[in-house]
Amino acid sequence: MRGLKEYASEYAKMAFYKPSTLEKAIGICPIFAGRMVAKPHYQTIPRTYPYFIIQFILDGQMMYRAGGESVFLDKGDMFCLFPDVIAQYGVIPEKPQLQLTWFGLEGEGVRALLQSVGLTEEQPYIRKVCIPGMPGMLHQLLDEFHLLKSGKGSYYRWKSKLYEIFDHLAASNPSRQLQARERNSYEWVKDSEAFMGMHYTEDITVQDVADYVGIHRSHFTVAFSKLFGISPGQYLLRLRMTNGARMLEETDFSITEIALSLGYSDIFAFTRAFSNYYGKSPSLHRMNHRVQNDSPGSTPER
Repeated sequence: MRGLKEYASEYAKMAFYKPSTLEKAIGICPIFAGRMVAKPHYQTIPRTYPYFIIQFILDGQMMYRAGGESVFLDKGDMFCLFPDVIAQYGVIPEKPQLQLTWFGLEGEGVRALLQSVGLTEEQPYIRKVCIPGMPGMLHQLLDEFHLLKSGKGSYYRWKSKLYEIFDHLAASNPSRQLQARERNSYEWVKDSEAFMGMHYTEDITVQDVADYVGIHRSHFTVAFSKLFGISPGQYLLRLRMTNGARMLEETDFSITEIALSLGYSDIFAFTRAFSNYYGKSPSLHRMNHRVQNDSPGSTPER
């Protein structure tokens, strides 16, 4: 087996890489990669791993066991070993010519990347992903990994090759993305919360938020309301109003400046919204707050 080292149950080549501090901060890091040709009796022991291992079946057939489930996987399929999940796999006597290429990854962004194409702990494999061109892309990713390890490569070039593979995985079956998104509705609802928290001052609408997470507006509204107890529109209004009240209390900005900072087109739109929300005008809210703080017995600012 050219380029492969012989072991008790396989011929294999594997290399390891230590990610930099920057690469760890980015959140998707290569830690090892390799390829193997199994001997007829190849079997792994049941064990867990502290990282993600993505494996592509280039030839042969195998039995995969994880989470109490056993499945046959064939040439062209892929599977992932998830951290802290007991897994075992090995050749099938009738088809012992098993060949695998694998990549070990770590980082906070890896799980989301896998979920984007439908790979989860509950569904850790995908069938028939080795579409035309995929073996070549896997070879390029391996080459980039070895260049990175040698100090002659680029982390960004390696990552672009990884993303190219995931782009093909997504394109080969777009329904996987929808299924993954449906299974992880909690995550995209939380994404929408973060989006609103970042952009509520930019006059965004509920439709803008639904478009951001890629969900139909009515479905998004129902899921968001169920999780937070208020509608997305009410949530946006609450963000604007609570931050408007804070600015009235803690800053000397004019009411017009506050209105524009919160995304309102003019002072009148802000005053109307604020008065409807709090039952008093912005100027009265500011005056009441200052009178209360200046009254006897109030705690002086330090």
